Amino acid sequence: MPDRAGPIIAMAIKLRSRGVPSIGSLVAQLDTTEEFTDFLKLVDELLPERRQDILSETTPAAQIALFASYFEDRYFPLHEYLRYGDITEYRELTFQLPVIVRGITYDDFHEMPGDVRAGIQLMTFLVRSPYDETEGASAALAEACLQHVSQEIIERAAPIQLEPDEAHKLLNETQFEQLAYWADRLHMCTNNFFLDTDDEMLGYNIMGWDRGTVEDLTNQWHQAEAAENRLYEFVEWLEADPRGRFEQMVNFIEERRANG
Repeated sequence: MPDRAGPIIAMAIKLRSRGVPSIGSLVAQLDTTEEFTDFLKLVDELLPERRQDILSETTPAAQIALFASYFEDRYFPLHEYLRYGDITEYRELTFQLPVIVRGITYDDFHEMPGDVRAGIQLMTFLVRSPYDETEGASAALAEACLQHVSQEIIERAAPIQLEPDEAHKLLNETQFEQLAYWADRLHMCTNNFFLDTDDEMLGYNIMGWDRGTVEDLTNQWHQAEAAENRLYEFVEWLEADPRGRFEQMVNFIEERRANG
């Protein structure tokens, strides 16, 4: 008796190779025709050469995850929950741009005395808090910094409390200009969307899938990445000799302030 399953399997493989959606995917598309159409528009506008790969996935969740992966390669990262395979409806992607933001939140700031790099702790100690702080919060950060520098230099550094504007005035175009950038980061005034927005703010600023928005955010993402790389180069420099180099910063700021 001839094997009739062979040609059927071969045809299925051939159809898959041409990007024909699976039965499961087709059922999902029929149930959510409008949402699938919106998803397909995103694919065709932003990743047209990846259309076949994406639509060959067997479920909407897998298609969305692959779209997010390809999108990140070309533009900027989308929220990581898209990669978990838990997003089963196209509208959960198409409703808004699920961006990742890096703004330093209230909770982030108050975790500075904890498991944070020494260089970040020391730089933060020199910047005025963006929040109304209690004495205890400053004391906790001072105690953390004492693991890296002396009591004497901490006492000298405590009154510095740089505002972003003053930090730029004193430090721009000097070897310590990254401290001014860090003041901007803490106060979320870098003029970069990713760095000046936290998750709470994002909830009030829903962005749609607009080509111009995607291109603008792509440029801002690259700018943010370059700025963060420069910051962490400085952090590594500071951490190579925290006692000596932190004191250099304090001396420099005191001298600049004294000279007007």
